[in-house]
Amino acid sequence: MVDNELAEVLRSGPFERALRAAIRARGLSLDRLHSRLRERGVHVSLSSLSYWQRGRSRPERAASLAAVRELEGILSLPEYALIGLLGPPRPRGRRPETLTVLSHHEQVVVGAGRRHRVSARAVLRAAAPGVDRYVVAHPPGTRLLRTEGCRPGRGDDDGTGPLTELIFPHPLAPGETQVVEYVTAVAAADRYDRRLLDPVEQHLVQVRFTGGRLPVRCFHTWSPDASAPPGDSGELRVDAFGAAHLVDTGARPGVRGIRWEWD
Repeated sequence: MVDNELAEVLRSGPFERALRAAIRARGLSLDRLHSRLRERGVHVSLSSLSYWQRGRSRPERAASLAAVRELEGILSLPEYALIGLLGPPRPRGRRPETLTVLSHHEQVVVGAGRRHRVSARAVLRAAAPGVDRYVVAHPPGTRLLRTEGCRPGRGDDDGTGPLTELIFPHPLAPGETQVVEYVTAVAAADRYDRRLLDPVEQHLVQVRFTGGRLPVRCFHTWSPDASAPPGDSGELRVDAFGAAHLVDTGARPGVRGIRWEWD
């Protein structure tokens, strides 16, 4: 495959097709590729490499993602050329604890328009070597506008809402921290729900109402199951500045947020 054809598949994906194309373009056998990885101290099975290029499985664990980064170097590909084609991890029961979410703060601005604007910041700490991304789940109808301290990777939808991976500037060492920020536009609704995929040490959601219109009541909502609609867990006060907020410490995975009622 010539270079311009390889460049095209690296842009469009999917991951397995791009990996096959890159291996073919460099003229390497899987055995030779396996040996080159071992020379770099990366231990991944030959069967895993075969499965990855055929789409039978994909790298998701931190060690596997580190192997993909090495493959990019061995195959003379641009940084993140393959990593960027991997979507968020598929749900498989309990998720491996590769990241600790120290805090996830969100401010939702509710105006007179058809969409809400959400500004979020997460502080993360690596619990394993080689972690280079954080996956966030959004409410249905969300559009990513901007990121800071990271770049967006592949998006997905697991049936309950959009998923976005935020890729760090470099893989983290154990204990290293990373701050990521993102801004989204969310379809207008009389509520805002955040689905947490991982435990969060401190989760803050603040909803600010603008345009001179305030709701008559606000409620904290919660559901431990993403497939079940959140129920009311308590009433929240709208302050003199037109904002209501909730703070959870030790927040468990599930769906939590704020809903409001107008006159």
